[in-house]
Amino acid sequence: MQRIIDSHFHIWDPSVQPLSWLDGTDGSITRRYDMDCLKRAYASYNEHHPDAAVNFIGGVYVEVDTDDTSLEDRLLSENHDPLLLATSMRSTVGPAMRMPLYAHGVREPLHTPASPRGRCLQDNFIRGLRLMADKNMPFDACVRVDELGDLAQVCEQVPEATVIVDHMGNIFDLQNLESSSDALHRLGELPNVYVKVSGYPTDDLRFVSALLDLAQAAFSNKRLLYASNWPVVGLYADFDSHLSILLNRFAGDDDFFFNNARNAYHIVERKIS
Repeated sequence: MQRIIDSHFHIWDPSVQPLSWLDGTDGSITRRYDMDCLKRAYASYNEHHPDAAVNFIGGVYVEVDTDDTSLEDRLLSENHDPLLLATSMRSTVGPAMRMPLYAHGVREPLHTPASPRGRCLQDNFIRGLRLMADKNMPFDACVRVDELGDLAQVCEQVPEATVIVDHMGNIFDLQNLESSSDALHRLGELPNVYVKVSGYPTDDLRFVSALLDLAQAAFSNKRLLYASNWPVVGLYADFDSHLSILLNRFAGDDDFFFNNARNAYHIVERKIS
């Protein structure tokens, strides 16, 4: 049975947290999600795929672009679920950035309308990334697909920083894939850059196959991370299909499904009862 660490999931409660970006979605994920919901998603997968069942060890919580980050910090500090293995929390990257002490990593969303284009090229961002490298703290880079070249430029300037590219750089179709190939190869040449294999529609299998080919060509398998992007995955794909495709592609690869997330986020293995 394949052990899995999910390197990218979200939990939230819209009745408690302000999440204005949900207003722009179709409403299907505008409800409460907690760790029990995530466990049920994997349990349901196992029920429907008994011949390819997985052992869900836990995962990495990633900030949810809330309008109240202080509340988010407090809610996560109070969440002691043993399957919550690591957190990547929200901050504005810079020399005076603030983070909760329990955080394993940092994310500043660079793909949202609130983030100016070229943000990662700003001097204060680069200075903050250098400080994060000094503290051995990874940065989750969620960027617009046409700014992958900017991200590659920054990572080349700070090669000592651990940078984890979210959602395959938000490559969403064959046109994006072709235009982003060079930038992804540049990122893959850097030894401290990882990429999460998630965030793409699964209905076009030709596109998915080409995207996974690109990921494996650009990056060592030691720097590819399994991620679900649950529950946001439901807006553009199907959780079961996404996992099934990756189990077929990376069959038996403990690095992809387990070890790489542990290494990237410095997760200490815990006993799971």
